[in-house]
Amino acid sequence: MNGAVPSLYDPKARVLKLGESFEKQPRCAFHTVRYDFKPASIDMSCEGDLEVGKGEQVTITLPNIEGSTPPVTVFKGSKKPYLKECILIINHDTGECRLEKLSSNITVKKTR
Repeated sequence: MNGAVPSLYDPKARVLKLGESFEKQPRCAFHTVRYDFKPASIDMSCEGDLEVGKGEQVTITLPNIEGSTPPVTVFKGSKKPYLKECILIINHDTGECRLEKLSSNITVKKTR
């Protein structure tokens, strides 16, 4: 791709495919995460951890930039199911448009 993002809203008709999440026994799931605050100290080049515990409680731990105190940022919250929401995934390289059902919404807040 040359860096230019094609417009989804051009007058061209597109094929919309229903993704695997619409199958009777889906082999994949899609989730959203909503947080109240993202500190500038989070190291965007490192991986974090997501843990779902008892009662749908969720903990997200993200590493901070080297030398930061504390060394990690911890978010805690809960997971709730989506009933009718979907996400549209567009592959700008191929032009494919795929609709997937969202499984759950994870809402977390930074612990202090």
